[in-house]
Amino acid sequence: MSDELDYDNLLARAYSNIPEEDRIGDVRWAVPVIDLMYEGRTTVWKNFGDIMDTIRRDPVHVLGQILRSMGSAGSQEGRRVVFKSVITADKLKEKLDEYVTTYVICGECGKPDTHLVKESRTQVIACEACGAKRPVKVKKGLTAKEARTVINVGDELDVFIQDVGRMGDGLAKIERYTIYVPGVAKGAKVKIKVEKVSGDLVIGHMVGKRPV
Repeated sequence: MSDELDYDNLLARAYSNIPEEDRIGDVRWAVPVIDLMYEGRTTVWKNFGDIMDTIRRDPVHVLGQILRSMGSAGSQEGRRVVFKSVITADKLKEKLDEYVTTYVICGECGKPDTHLVKESRTQVIACEACGAKRPVKVKKGLTAKEARTVINVGDELDVFIQDVGRMGDGLAKIERYTIYVPGVAKGAKVKIKVEKVSGDLVIGHMVGKRPV
């Protein structure tokens, strides 16, 4: 077979005839398919880091928005995320798509070549492809008062010890969470660091006292 009929040459020739604006689309940029693994009652998002590399956003911001949207607990462990409940791929994809639409895609040209900037007190998406800017418009959902707090491992919290448990641990409450703090007396106001989260139960250790 001659070089002129070689598959690679034919493919390259066909691609060269595609208008440039049509080449810059889903073929060039697509969010990877979410890869999940289930371990008991937990869900592991295995390729979280790869997806963050693709959408070029702060992993802490992305995960925080998704957790708040789902009302779920979870934490980043390296380049993966562990949710403290069973999350379906379809549900997670829905929330990730909402994030990409809200915080990544340009409203003018529809391209993902954007970055977030602050103008006054407004968060703005600035497009590197067409130069357009638009304010971030978060989809209406729960109000701040109605939104549920999500506590993750590594969080630092200010808590008031309301009681003492049977094992002598101090007990505090934040919304639905019961927080155990070893070695702290009833009535103390302390800052803790979260060591473990299991459903609505939290274990933390004191890292400082709050002023009375």
